[in-house]
Amino acid sequence: MRRYSFSYLMSRSLKGFSRNGLMSVASVLILTSCMLISGNFGLIIYNLYVNLHSLNELNEIVCMCSYEKLPDEQYSQLYDRLTALPHVESVEYTSREEALQRMREKYAQHPQLLDRFNDENNPFFEVYTITYSGSDRDATNLLFTLKNKNEFPEFRAVSDRIETANTLEKLKNTILWIFGGFMIILVFISVVIIMNTVRMAISARREEIEIMRYIGATGWFISFPFMMESFITGLISAAIAFVLQIITYDYMIRLLTSDAAAAGMITIVPFAQVWYFVLLGFIVLGFVTSYIGAKISLSKYIKV
Repeated sequence: MRRYSFSYLMSRSLKGFSRNGLMSVASVLILTSCMLISGNFGLIIYNLYVNLHSLNELNEIVCMCSYEKLPDEQYSQLYDRLTALPHVESVEYTSREEALQRMREKYAQHPQLLDRFNDENNPFFEVYTITYSGSDRDATNLLFTLKNKNEFPEFRAVSDRIETANTLEKLKNTILWIFGGFMIILVFISVVIIMNTVRMAISARREEIEIMRYIGATGWFISFPFMMESFITGLISAAIAFVLQIITYDYMIRLLTSDAAAAGMITIVPFAQVWYFVLLGFIVLGFVTSYIGAKISLSKYIKV
């Protein structure tokens, strides 16, 4: 068996892959579809995750102070009291002057909107923005404490985004369930297609396999070309899926940036930041799916 080098075994695998024709193409198409859907769902979930974390107001509570301006030392004392509360990660204080200046910067292209406001005529209030951590129950308890006039009479209004955060979390979980369902179905179909491809290849070469058995060929020597055919299917599928993923993601970016993202409403992760994760995921998915399909068929039709 010494003369049968790795290159010889690989050439047999490539010949077997091309010999299967339609079944090989079907395997590649199904596996490519599985990878592409997985990649799209994965990128959607990752972008949703990035936007949830970039929108800090989802885990923030905004406390607006009363109309009457307090002495400066009371604002410092109030800051210390807030930072001492349970599950409070950080507290940011924004004065009236800072709030007015931020609005001027935000609407710099329309300065006439704020021309009539100044330090003496300022419509804004002192605001404490609290970033919290913990469970929903912890956030609700913190919100209840802040709205308690006996503990914090300085606040005239307290607002939060707990319900919005919960809604987006449910949306993310729903997408994950849909993604998982599609993945299971497509992976199962891919495994079945690869199993049938390997089975047909074994049937077409049954006489050749029997002769190799008679002359003492090992199970590894017989099964290696079939395994490599499956891996070639996975590799080709990964390459095609990666190219299609670039095209579909670019289309999605152009579609979203035509309106929402251009106005600064959402953040879209550039593909250049995630391409290596996508490619690695496609390769791993292709190899794992191909290995499972080939292994099942080989164990069933070839006693290795």
